[in-house]
Amino acid sequence: MGILDAIWFRLLAAAIRVRDEERGDSMVNWVVMAIGLAVAAAAIVTIVRPALETAANKIVSVLSGA
Repeated sequence: MGILDAIWFRLLAAAIRVRDEERGDSMVNWVVMAIGLAVAAAAIVTIVRPALETAANKIVSVLSGA
């Protein structure tokens, strides 16, 4: 099971919990989940960025014929 699968299933479990809880707490939970998603996305971009830059540079080199 990959890291993205683990993240997805945790988010799915959190969404199910939010759905089943009372309405008053629901808004707070959605805000917390949105902030968590933003942090997770930033972490993934930070981790994957060097690999993306290397791949992009190789593609540019191949296309430019260098």
